[in-house]
Amino acid sequence: MRKTILLMLFFTFLLVTAGQAQYGIQRSIRNKVRRDAREHAVKEEEKAKAEAEDEAMEKADKELDKAAEAAEPGLEKAEEAEEQAEEATIYGIGKYNEFAEGYEADVESKDPADYKKYRFNSAVVTYDVNGSEEGTKTLYIDMGGYKVAEYREVQHKKSKEKTASIMIGADVIGIDFDDKSATKVHNPLAYALANPDRDWEETAENILEHTGFKKTGQETILGRECDLWQHGKMKIWVWDGLTLKSVYGRDVETATNVQIDKGVPQDVFEVPEGFEYEEINAGDMFPEISEDDAKAAFDEDEDRDEFLDEIENMTYSEYKVIVLEEDPGLSDQEIKQSYLYLRQEAKRRHRIEE
Repeated sequence: MRKTILLMLFFTFLLVTAGQAQYGIQRSIRNKVRRDAREHAVKEEEKAKAEAEDEAMEKADKELDKAAEAAEPGLEKAEEAEEQAEEATIYGIGKYNEFAEGYEADVESKDPADYKKYRFNSAVVTYDVNGSEEGTKTLYIDMGGYKVAEYREVQHKKSKEKTASIMIGADVIGIDFDDKSATKVHNPLAYALANPDRDWEETAENILEHTGFKKTGQETILGRECDLWQHGKMKIWVWDGLTLKSVYGRDVETATNVQIDKGVPQDVFEVPEGFEYEEINAGDMFPEISEDDAKAAFDEDEDRDEFLDEIENMTYSEYKVIVLEEDPGLSDQEIKQSYLYLRQEAKRRHRIEE
């Protein structure tokens, strides 16, 4: 009897265990089927969405084809104008090269007297500098303006600074005394303006007027009667071509001493020994440009043609994947616009060939 009961309990345990195992297997199968179904549904949804987008973009592209065909005559005229522009550019380059070839020689042969800007021969003017900078400035003029040098020594909040700017003819030299470096650069505008018959006082006034300044009166500084020019909060006091006072917001420069025709030390127009020196000459300002360079600028880019070939045979969904890999931040609208534009550009090549 006892043996019979034990056997019954054993078989009952087997049945329960087998039932649980079978139920677990069935549940796993059901879960997998559900997952597969969901994944399939998502893929089908994405596929349907991509196909719908492709179809919509194809329709939009065809509508643009009609507009592009209507606009083709105007585009052809634009291309004709571009060809004329290319011819004009090549002609202009020829003239430019003629000018550039003789420019450096013309600069070197220029008479220093052509750069004369002042009625006097020499001047030394010292200034007090106040405002965002505190310090002094000294202006040196020689040979009537052929040589001009300006030295500044100013104190900033946490540092001092000493710099100089020298102009000799049409060459400008900037000097940084802290770095012990100097750079010489040719100034084509100074060369172009050099003219012994030019009325520099009139020229200076014209420049001030064109930049918004107006002559508002006269005031005396250091016993010299100055014209007062004003533009908003900016003021300039000018005597005989020299600025004796200037106000730019809180920055004020005021002449404290003026010496006319009493000589100028020539070392103020020289770069100190041992300074690092860089020079950009007149010839460097106008490099030679060949006609081949100009034509190359107008020629079509072969790489771009290859790219347009790919675009022409690419669906929108394929294009979108590539674009988002390069720039994930682009919006759908931006991607659609760029796709349609490139498609039209790609197809237009065939219309031109026909």
